[in-house]
Amino acid sequence: VLIKYREGEWPKLKKDIEQLCQKEYPENKIRLSNMEETYDNYLKSEQTLLKLLSCVAVVCILIAVFGVFSLVTLACEQRRKEIAVRKVNGATIKDILVMFVKEYLLLLIIAAAIAFPIGYVLMKQWLQSYVEQTSIDAWIYLVIFAGIAFIIAICIGWRVWQAARQNPAEVIKNE
Repeated sequence: VLIKYREGEWPKLKKDIEQLCQKEYPENKIRLSNMEETYDNYLKSEQTLLKLLSCVAVVCILIAVFGVFSLVTLACEQRRKEIAVRKVNGATIKDILVMFVKEYLLLLIIAAAIAFPIGYVLMKQWLQSYVEQTSIDAWIYLVIFAGIAFIIAICIGWRVWQAARQNPAEVIKNE
């Protein structure tokens, strides 16, 4: 028998039904179960996996951000003289920023072209094991791409801004 009840009323309803059945059918045993609790028990492993994957995703994102920051920092240090010569020849900070952004945007596009199809195929295979499946929309990949592009832009902007603001004469003299 299925019984519909209002949210938060299950303990009171269960008690009332047990009392009624005990009164009407004292010789029979009754077993009541809440389907939400039953489903939650089935989904415990999925919820644990979700927590684990969330922690791993945060660690991976932090590693990626530090990697991008380190890569941009290394590129700026190695190209300090080039940046200084460009400034002496009339390049603005904007020109130098655009140069770095183009380079890293190309790397991002190549990485996305490799990672997104592989991720889509793996997600599709994983979702095949479920009766009810969700769709994998393109906007998810666009948000991921935009988020990574934003992180790269911040890293490039900060490091290149510092490198481009240095006195070109001092940089060339020290090199």
